[in-house]
Amino acid sequence: MDPDTEIDDDTYDECYDELSSVLQNAYTQSETFRRLMNYAYEKELHDVEQRWLLGAGEAFETTVAQEHFKLSEGRKVICLNLDDTDDSYTEHYESNEGPQLFDTKHSFIHEVVHALPHLQDKEENHPGGPVVEYTNIILKEMGHPSPPGMAYIFNKQTHRETKKTKNLRSSGLV
Repeated sequence: MDPDTEIDDDTYDECYDELSSVLQNAYTQSETFRRLMNYAYEKELHDVEQRWLLGAGEAFETTVAQEHFKLSEGRKVICLNLDDTDDSYTEHYESNEGPQLFDTKHSFIHEVVHALPHLQDKEENHPGGPVVEYTNIILKEMGHPSPPGMAYIFNKQTHRETKKTKNLRSSGLV
């Protein structure tokens, strides 16, 4: 989550393009996502200084907890990758139908939902957590075929550790 570590421009561009597509589709297809995005824009994203950095090629993570802000030197970073195109990808979540592999759209929405209202995965008295709930609703409104998540199982060992961060341009999120 070091925002100063570089990777190649192609990795950043691929990740940025996919994120832009996911955000545009979510905004047009999901009323819930529109509300979260508009709330975040009103609250902070209208200020360029408050926008997020993209950590392309990093393990999925978003700076919403204090320990993440320390690692990112106080910068807001949303870390994304395209690892689900790799056959060795094993990141999954629990559903009523058993463990399900995350796909790119599901993973990106999950991390963006962290960023917009600054929510963490776990919350007292809520087994799935608010991020899982919002992600389920948004994906359903988008017509995504994945079964709804009940819980999030995270295995950081499965991700590549290549890194790069650049300011996201013109997506409205950052």
